[in-house]
Amino acid sequence: MALGALGRDPAGFQLAIRLCAAFLPAALLGLLLERTIKHYLFGPWPIVVAWFGGGLGIFLVSRIVPKRGRPMEELQLKAALLIGLFQCLAMWPGVSRSLATIVGGLLCGLSMKAAVEFSFLLGLVTLAAASLFDLVKHWSVMVEFLELAPMAMGFLSSMISAVVAVRWMVGYLERHGLEIFGYYRIGIASATAFLLLAGIL
Repeated sequence: MALGALGRDPAGFQLAIRLCAAFLPAALLGLLLERTIKHYLFGPWPIVVAWFGGGLGIFLVSRIVPKRGRPMEELQLKAALLIGLFQCLAMWPGVSRSLATIVGGLLCGLSMKAAVEFSFLLGLVTLAAASLFDLVKHWSVMVEFLELAPMAMGFLSSMISAVVAVRWMVGYLERHGLEIFGYYRIGIASATAFLLLAGIL
């Protein structure tokens, strides 16, 4: 993508354009709905609903998407925008950003490998933008309480662990699919709902 920005790699340039298109919905809705989301959705029951609904969605998608899909290089601009809309679902607390975008990629016809890789790249753009926004907004407080060296170390370690995790995740999902995450989400949603109804939480 860097070479594409310099006019030396047309495929890299097209991928960068598609990432920008996928990032756009979250950027717009995040700025518009931040206070509304925090007011209505930051609570235990909305999170339980998100866990349970996400688990059901994973099972549904696992049944309907084809086993083979297209590589990331064949992703169309409209499909990238649709994946960006799926990413907006993660503004609901309890919805996994990575799973939402992977599911969106699969529904757009990407292979599992391509969907995971595009989700990772989109996460880099989205989370970097969100971090930069918070950095500008709360810079003085962050420096006062965290200091620069620990923040830099945290950034570096999170980047390395993310790369390692994604390499493992691509291989796992290609072999086993998404179903285990569906069971996990429904299980934790059911357990939490029981604890809430029993007054334990």
